[in-house]
Amino acid sequence: MIINRILNLIESIVILTLLTCILCEQQQQQQQSSNQLFHILTSLKPFRSQICQFKFENCIQDSSYADQLDTDCNIYSRLRDCFRSLLDESQCLSSQLKHQYKKAKQNEYEACGVTSSYQSAHSSCFVHKFRLKEKKPNESTSSQSKEYECLCIGSQNLGTRKPIIKLKVVTVPSLHRLFVLSDNFIQILDSDNLQPIPNIKIKNVLTFCIANRSSQEAHIDICVSIRKNKVQIYRLDKTNIITSINEISIQDSFISISMDDHGIMACTENEYFSYNPPTSADRRSIGSFNSIFELNDPNISTCFTNISPGQYLLNGPHVGVTTSLEGTSQRAPLMFTSPPLNFIYSHPYLIVLVKDYIQIYSYLDDKLKQEILKQCRTLTNMQQENLKTVILTDKDNIYLLEPLGLEEQIDQLLNQYRLQEALTLAESNCSLVEQRRTNPLVLLTKKRIAFIEFGAMNVVRAVNLFVEIHIDFHEIISQIPNFLPLDSSWPAIDENLQNQYTQWLNACCDYMTKKSVDFSRHPDYYPALLKAYILIKSHETVNEFIETNSLHIPVDYTNILIDAKFYHAAALLSSAHQKHEQAINIWKKLISNEYSNDETFPGIWIIAKYIIERNFDRSLEFSTAEWLLERHEEDLAIKIFTSKYKNESNNDPFSSDRVINILKKHSTALVAYLEYAVFKLKLESDQIHTMLVNIYLDQILSKSDDDNEQIRSKLQAFIITSNSYRIQTVLNRVNQTNRLRREVALLNGKMNNFDQAFRILIDELEDFEYAENYCITLSQGKSSEDRKIVAHILFKVLLNSLKKNSDKTTQVLLHILCNNEIEFDFIEVLQQLPSHWSLASLSQILLRALRTYSYTQRSTKIESALVRVQNERLHTKLSQLKSLNTLVNEHRQCKHCLQHFYETSCVVYQDGSQGHVHCAKKYNQKQ
Repeated sequence: MIINRILNLIESIVILTLLTCILCEQQQQQQQSSNQLFHILTSLKPFRSQICQFKFENCIQDSSYADQLDTDCNIYSRLRDCFRSLLDESQCLSSQLKHQYKKAKQNEYEACGVTSSYQSAHSSCFVHKFRLKEKKPNESTSSQSKEYECLCIGSQNLGTRKPIIKLKVVTVPSLHRLFVLSDNFIQILDSDNLQPIPNIKIKNVLTFCIANRSSQEAHIDICVSIRKNKVQIYRLDKTNIITSINEISIQDSFISISMDDHGIMACTENEYFSYNPPTSADRRSIGSFNSIFELNDPNISTCFTNISPGQYLLNGPHVGVTTSLEGTSQRAPLMFTSPPLNFIYSHPYLIVLVKDYIQIYSYLDDKLKQEILKQCRTLTNMQQENLKTVILTDKDNIYLLEPLGLEEQIDQLLNQYRLQEALTLAESNCSLVEQRRTNPLVLLTKKRIAFIEFGAMNVVRAVNLFVEIHIDFHEIISQIPNFLPLDSSWPAIDENLQNQYTQWLNACCDYMTKKSVDFSRHPDYYPALLKAYILIKSHETVNEFIETNSLHIPVDYTNILIDAKFYHAAALLSSAHQKHEQAINIWKKLISNEYSNDETFPGIWIIAKYIIERNFDRSLEFSTAEWLLERHEEDLAIKIFTSKYKNESNNDPFSSDRVINILKKHSTALVAYLEYAVFKLKLESDQIHTMLVNIYLDQILSKSDDDNEQIRSKLQAFIITSNSYRIQTVLNRVNQTNRLRREVALLNGKMNNFDQAFRILIDELEDFEYAENYCITLSQGKSSEDRKIVAHILFKVLLNSLKKNSDKTTQVLLHILCNNEIEFDFIEVLQQLPSHWSLASLSQILLRALRTYSYTQRSTKIESALVRVQNERLHTKLSQLKSLNTLVNEHRQCKHCLQHFYETSCVVYQDGSQGHVHCAKKYNQKQ
């Protein structure tokens, strides 16, 4: 709404209701800087007369216009001399001048689109409704400037002679009304068509206000101050019935008044009053106005504005006092730099009208933000939804004071690094604290502040804001230089920037780790963390991260790791993606120093462990084992050869023949492999066994007797246990030296030439203890008869050696005959013993013989009894089976061959199944 108070010469008022969004070009003479919050717009050109550029009232009151009028204004060219002497219409002596004066006035109104004569305008007050429409830009018009055309869409004669003091447009559901105060009474019109509502007038009114309701209701409450020192409250419903609902007496008439859900605020020329409706349900208890404070300085004008429901800002002595209807204040006064004439509140700013300026204060921090050099008379808020435009009027023109958008204001504050002010401004747009968590503007402002703090290295504050607004980590990494694309390597970073990158990446990683539950489902979450860790974390941390999350990181990132010299980490990533050859090659390059040393690389043994624990291309495994042999890591190579052995297939690279051919150049590794093949793999190849014996012989013959006892023990044990070497070949080689007579004896025993074997051990070597142990070894795993044969051969050899060393051999004989591990036929032994041995010397032998035969007899009897019992049980069971009727016909099938029976004989099993006799025999043989 635009209110224009006409001067004394014109007693009508033009009301403009803007039906479209008004956008006006900025005033060309006053350039606004980028940090201003409000722009004062040009006066609305469509309202200016198309016939004359100059207001008539100004011309007759200022004779300095005469020369310019003589040139630019044809209408007033003849009045040039008269302008210097006339101050108003009554001073025009010439009737012709009066006629020209009235005609010029009428032309001025007609140019504005008002179809009324000057005479009717002189005697009545009109309300006019205009619509502003933006003109389409033409070639001569700048793209940044906009022009409008004005169209009068309605007029209404109020029938009053005095000017309009106040008007108000109210729009509630199904109720659109225009309230006009003129000549001390209120008229109500339909704001859509300007038609008056009949039979509704409120008289003796000094001022009025419309209640600001928080909820949209289907009625309008009007609060009026009348001449009889009373305040009355009326209610207008949608049926156009007005009802008086309250009346309050006051001491002095109010010049300004405001009402909302909480109560009424009003003021006289020097004092402020408030009214709180009583909480009692008794209608007779209406309460009264309470004084808030009084102004003793007549130079300070009383004015106030509504800040929020129940909260008002009152003008005091150079301060603005925020108060509630109870007269209490929760905030410090706002200090004015100049005494205000009037002010209005347009959230979150206070527009203050002073003598020659318009001052803009922020209500958030009570600071002066902007001053506009403009002398104005009135301030009015634009009563349009989603618009915060303020209407300014001066002596001649109407201006629009348009605030910058809230986003633009926040931009300015952020650009000036006034971050907290920007956040406070954004949060002030939320009526409830809970709304701040979801308000898009608040969230956007916090995000921008977070990134500003992030760039200013205030990373702790930035991370806290990231967590608070749940920002996507993609937006963070996009702010870090050289981070994107993720699959690219880090460039060389200057030492001066290293600390900055470290803080950025640490903050980013901390945030991503805190929000891992939300972010881990993103496919690039783990790659982003890895790229950050490469620059800020140790090699150990990167290795642990890859071992834990390697499946979420593409194998292409091995190149990034290699470029960053995380070689072992690159190998781990390759192995996790089954790129075994690539991983092994990286480790090989680390070992060969082709890559610089990586302290986290555990060593060459990791390659052998890697191959042993996995199964992949066997040719790659075999070639890696060969490489280890070349690096003289024979133990690691042998572990691979032995662990990867499967069979003797010619196609298998790990067959024993192929491995042995490779190991021939590495004697120690060859022995280890042959021993494993013989003793662990149990390979019965005569080539392998003979080769192992020959190697043992080579080692023994290459050393002195004192140094080869351990090897000889291994050789002797192998000769006894192995059955796969070529005995004769080995024997021929052993016979070539006299150092290996014990081995010769063992080889003879291997050929069952026990007599020769024991003769060598007893007669040549006189190693009675070894001969005894050898006899025990030969007896293991053999039948009783075979054990007795071996024992009696030893016995006979010992008897034959009595002549050489009678005493010692006698003791050995007695000891052997008493050894329970050697089995004898004591009847035969006693018959062959020398007749001169005393019974005392034979007592132990006789005692053992007695025990042996007693044990044998008892064992035989027990075995016979057990067999007899078993036979009786089987006989009883057979009798029971024979007593049972078993049906056998051509439909029955054998349990084993599933063929039908064609004979009466069959086998019946315990579960009742039947089978052919010959099938049962075959089945039992297999078992």
